[in-house]
Amino acid sequence: MSEQPNDSSGFKYKTADQSPGFVLWRLTTLWQKEVHDCLKAFSITQTQFALLASLKWLTQNHQPSTQQHLSTHTKIDKMTLSKAIRQLESAGWVRRIASEQDSRAVEVRLTPKGAENIQNAIMAVENIDEQFFSRLPTEELKQFMASSLHLINANKDKD
Repeated sequence: MSEQPNDSSGFKYKTADQSPGFVLWRLTTLWQKEVHDCLKAFSITQTQFALLASLKWLTQNHQPSTQQHLSTHTKIDKMTLSKAIRQLESAGWVRRIASEQDSRAVEVRLTPKGAENIQNAIMAVENIDEQFFSRLPTEELKQFMASSLHLINANKDKD
């Protein structure tokens, strides 16, 4: 798909909907708005949700919950992750403790309040996902997931 700019405008595509990046941007923006609106009820941001849901998943799967591991798992940069953890700690959702395996590492743990609230938030966001993506027929959704995962895996080395 190496089209040349269609005129002196410098744009490669005749219409915005021919640009995969712009289509992805629009789709992501629509989905994020619905998730953002849903998470208002829990008083958390999407970044905090991703961190908390990942923390719950890592814990349930007996994987390390260090800040480094959370950053790698969520693809949230370390500074943003640290700020979100501080905010969640102030709200009583998580606590930080020294790692027993690595004296240089800090582990993040859900508090009972955090565990209960994130479970409710996960169920709410999963409902949003079902509603949003159910607009695709089952086979198209499978193809969308396969294509998306292919692109993610093909670009992993760019982290």
